[in-house]
Amino acid sequence: AAPRPASPTPSLVHQASGRPKMDSPFVDPGELNSSQLIFLTLVYATVLYQASNLISGGSELLMLLPSVAALVGSVVLPILGAVPDGMMVLFSGVGPNAQETVAVGVGALAGSTVMLLTFPWFICITYGRVPIKDGSPDFAGKGPVGLLHGAISYLEAIPANCKIMLLTTCLYLIIQVPASHLEMSGATTKEQSEGEHIFALVGVVACIAAFLGYLAYCVWDATEDKQLAAVIKGIDEKQIVLAAALDFILKSSGGEKEQSLMQKKQKDRLRAICKPFFRKYDKNNDKTLTLDEVPPLMLDLGLQSDPRKVRVEFEKQDVDKDGKVSFAEFSEYLFNIMQDPIKMATLKSSVPKMKEVDAKAEDGEEEEEMPEDIASLPVSEQRCRILLRSFWMMGLGTALVLLFSDPMVDCLSEWGKRLDVSPFYISFVLAPFASNASELLSAYTYACKKTEKNITTSLSTLVGAACMNNTFVLGIFLALVYLQGLAWQFTAETIAMVLIQWVIGIVAMMSKKQTMFHAVLILLCYPGCLFIVWILENKVGLD
Repeated sequence: AAPRPASPTPSLVHQASGRPKMDSPFVDPGELNSSQLIFLTLVYATVLYQASNLISGGSELLMLLPSVAALVGSVVLPILGAVPDGMMVLFSGVGPNAQETVAVGVGALAGSTVMLLTFPWFICITYGRVPIKDGSPDFAGKGPVGLLHGAISYLEAIPANCKIMLLTTCLYLIIQVPASHLEMSGATTKEQSEGEHIFALVGVVACIAAFLGYLAYCVWDATEDKQLAAVIKGIDEKQIVLAAALDFILKSSGGEKEQSLMQKKQKDRLRAICKPFFRKYDKNNDKTLTLDEVPPLMLDLGLQSDPRKVRVEFEKQDVDKDGKVSFAEFSEYLFNIMQDPIKMATLKSSVPKMKEVDAKAEDGEEEEEMPEDIASLPVSEQRCRILLRSFWMMGLGTALVLLFSDPMVDCLSEWGKRLDVSPFYISFVLAPFASNASELLSAYTYACKKTEKNITTSLSTLVGAACMNNTFVLGIFLALVYLQGLAWQFTAETIAMVLIQWVIGIVAMMSKKQTMFHAVLILLCYPGCLFIVWILENKVGLD
């Protein structure tokens, strides 16, 4: 009888990653046919998507606890939101073929950053648009708008956060400048790794410092916002008079003797507080004050309502002499009053002291919805149930991310081999939609509410995610470069990623009113990033 053919000896090396095989529950993607690989990639992507939802859902449950809500919103949510991308980067940089597979991590970092700044931003503008009235979005008139009509606007927090985002992009220069120098000198991969070693360590330290600094800023900003929101709510409910509100701005801005109110942030706070008063005096709702609408303002300021004095004060406000006082002129007039110690002393003596503003006061936002099975329980038991459910959701989500990020990296690397393209492109497209798809739904939900505050909240989350990628995730990447002895050979990818962030940041800072033109421009930045990488690699010859 013919001898039986020998059974094929299974490979002892993982084909996708090059690591030795161990007893693992995961299938080696290199041993699958294309149909099986498609199915496996979809399974891993679905698991990572559900894991990211568990992490975000568990952390959002903590928002129901007032004592930790500010800390959760400003610290916990941003960190946990960056965990899936951070783990993709981490697992892409381990193993004997780390210099090759780390391209998956670069794709996840770049793809996540660019995707979050483009697709959700486009959704916010598209579904958050309201009619334009007198050149500004009219959030009071939330009727339907045409395909190319309408606009959104956002608060000053977005340009401020964009400036921070642009500053964090400078962290890439710590490793990119020496990497470019070594690349142009013709250094080998080993020589590049040795030459970049110390710069990677400096970059890790800088990323940690920037990460902690950004978290500290988020905590401070969250507390500041709640104080301001509490004052505005008191104004709307007629519990705080104008003079007391102006006194609050002075005290919370460092004192009268300091000239910090000249700074733009202090003027922005004044404008935010003045809006409810302006609406109060604007009886005909034409967004301007006329001479007959000014007397109530004079009384609230402790000034006489004599017709002659009213006209004098009106003319002081009407800077452009058009017979009407715009909101800008109104807020500038109040700012000038705040700079006059005599007038402020008169005002403070003529009104009762404003009660201490509680940073934990209601901020006027919609309350988080309590789960039905918890809502009927006593308050003490509600707290225990919320903590328990939150921790198991975040724990399970984090465990799934840790467990499935590595095999997902292997799948993406295998796709790069089979399609004969860099794993960067595969990871750039697929990884973000697995780890950050929930942001698309979140952007749509916020946009449909069609309020300036919700638009601001949604866009702030997106810009904040980019800041986390530029600090937390980049820090993980540079730690891999330092500990694994990798070479930073991602010049094209770095240039494209940083350039796109600068384009979107500048667009956001140039105008707080955005139309469908801006939406399309921002959306095109996503394929534009891939195109820039391809041009720099294939035409310019960069790494």
